[in-house]
Amino acid sequence: MHWRLFAISALLLAGCQSASTSTPPVVEPTAALIPTTTALPGPTALAEGLTVRLSTPDPSPDCPEHYPWFFDNRAEECAAPVLNTWAALQRFEHGLMVWFQQDGLTYVLVDDGSLFKPYDLAVDTGESYLPGLDLDLTAPNGLTVPEGGFEKFWRGRVPGYEWVQPQIGWATAPETGYSALWQCNTAELDAARCYFTGPSDEIIVLSQGSSRYWNYWQTGVR
Repeated sequence: MHWRLFAISALLLAGCQSASTSTPPVVEPTAALIPTTTALPGPTALAEGLTVRLSTPDPSPDCPEHYPWFFDNRAEECAAPVLNTWAALQRFEHGLMVWFQQDGLTYVLVDDGSLFKPYDLAVDTGESYLPGLDLDLTAPNGLTVPEGGFEKFWRGRVPGYEWVQPQIGWATAPETGYSALWQCNTAELDAARCYFTGPSDEIIVLSQGSSRYWNYWQTGVR
């Protein structure tokens, strides 16, 4: 068991250093988006904290698999193994878009000001594209049009995602690439949740049950 845990630790530190569900979660809601950072990804306090947890004789004595959380999980849930994956995140007027290399999925997180903010997965099958919004669209002053992978969903060029731009608005900053931590609990059905880090060490929780919602578990710390 412990050799697997130390292997995970090595993966986390190597990834960081090389970088340029309807049970309500225990969260403190905030309507304000977290300021973006232009700093290159590097070793984080969260990765360092996980290393400390891995070095304990038994980081999760009450859980069958004994995996430690990469953060202080106040809900006292049992953890699945933690993943370290490249990610891209972009902030919008009313939400976020996040892509993870691990599974190639894009998440559209809508910030409607509620405690249980809705989110959905955006999947590009590559079979057909719609004309979408005007390619020469000019953003209002201080805002920007997303580019790259997020653009096709935001412009409504992928069938079924015409709702994205009206829901989240204009981008407030360019997208940020970083090394993310991703970890889920071991619960099933509506009690299933996953947690991931943003580029400022913010932690976001995703409900994985029949009702999909998200919120900030921890605001940015750097």
